Amino acid sequence: MEKQDVPAAVPASIGDPVAAVERANALVSAVLSGLLKRKRSIAAALMYVLALGRDVRANCWDLSEKAGLEPGDGRFHRLLGRYRWSWECGREMLPLLAQEALGAEPDDEIGPGLAVDETTDLKRGTATACVSPQHSGVTGRTENCVTWVFSALVTSAGQCWAWFDLYMPGCWAKDPARRKKAGIPRDLKFASKPALAIEQVRAVIARGVRVCWVAADEVYGRSGEFRAACRALRLSYVVIVPCNWKVTLAKGTAPVSAEEAARDAVFERRSAGKGTKGPRWGWWALLATEDPDEYILVRRLEREK
Repeated sequence: MEKQDVPAAVPASIGDPVAAVERANALVSAVLSGLLKRKRSIAAALMYVLALGRDVRANCWDLSEKAGLEPGDGRFHRLLGRYRWSWECGREMLPLLAQEALGAEPDDEIGPGLAVDETTDLKRGTATACVSPQHSGVTGRTENCVTWVFSALVTSAGQCWAWFDLYMPGCWAKDPARRKKAGIPRDLKFASKPALAIEQVRAVIARGVRVCWVAADEVYGRSGEFRAACRALRLSYVVIVPCNWKVTLAKGTAPVSAEEAARDAVFERRSAGKGTKGPRWGWWALLATEDPDEYILVRRLEREK
């Protein structure tokens, strides 16, 4: 298949980002209005959100300076330390907010889907709720951190978080005294990451968001319960499995690793979509398995062929 000349970008006007920022600010203001009662509180919260950025340290003094407040202004300290609002209510708003923010894309041929993944916050000490030495995808190694499992709504226009949960490691689940000190409810039970993801997918769909497919890494691909839950919800899914994952290609044959199954596969050169430098080409193969509802999809990068 010959490489086609596909433009990697489209012309944009200065009005496009301005309108997008104004629309985003309006959506954030609407959410804050549903969480806080006083106008001063809503205004302070909006200033706080707008001040957040990669170039600002996560403390109130730096954020106050970024927001243009006078030195010593304790507005953000009061916002975080004294104002009362429900993060649970905020999470409830996320699914429909994400759907509204992304909008409808008439050229989206596959429809909206959910990408399930984790993110971590690196921490010092042991006092933060659910902190423990665990793998951090941010650094690629074991870190003292807290882990969030999240589901992001994805369309051809972009992606937005639609649900999230703080993952509670087993060492916390089995330590009532430590949980009490950190303010973790007694009735909160341990749940694996795939179990959290299953409930997240169900929660997003239950709130009226259109979801056609799910994508996730091997933490979830290894879980038969997660894949079964997607099928029960009539969702297509693409999940990563390791190369040594055992698969039966046909009834009556012995299981082989995914790597072995791919050795004799017939590959086609296809694009996985547009990147910043144009189409993202790779070599792809699709292998049937004994389960008529599951296939092995293999990708080899250009440099691996």
